[in-house]
Amino acid sequence: MHSWEILTKRANKAYSSNDFSDAVFLNQQALSMLETTFHDNFLLDAESYISAAAVSFLNLADAYNALNNSLLANSHYENAINFLQAVLSRADVDDRHYCLVMHTVTRIRCEWEMFNEQQAQQQSVQDQKSFSTFVNHVPYAEHITHH
Repeated sequence: MHSWEILTKRANKAYSSNDFSDAVFLNQQALSMLETTFHDNFLLDAESYISAAAVSFLNLADAYNALNNSLLANSHYENAINFLQAVLSRADVDDRHYCLVMHTVTRIRCEWEMFNEQQAQQQSVQDQKSFSTFVNHVPYAEHITHH
């Protein structure tokens, strides 16, 4: 977990410096490291591992969004939900773990919904600009002859 924390801090620093590609790279490394140790260490500190997984997926979504890659951003929200659903299928998940995972899933779904609303608003603005450009460049026919 210590290595994950170091990589995540470096990724956050890269993101803060607008180095979004490096933020993606470092967050992917952190997530990969977490995934390789997650199942063996889950019971030792379930809360930390579930939170770390959520942070990694959300950080990747944010970094891809900052790179204007909404498809990959969206896929990381989905991957986060899928990852946590897989955790629920473990035989050793107790009621406390279940509640923790479901709370985290709810938080991620809220973030995902806000992301989708933001994308829809941006698309609407972009569509309006495109239409305005189109209207301004199409010649107006003053006299239309119908046959």
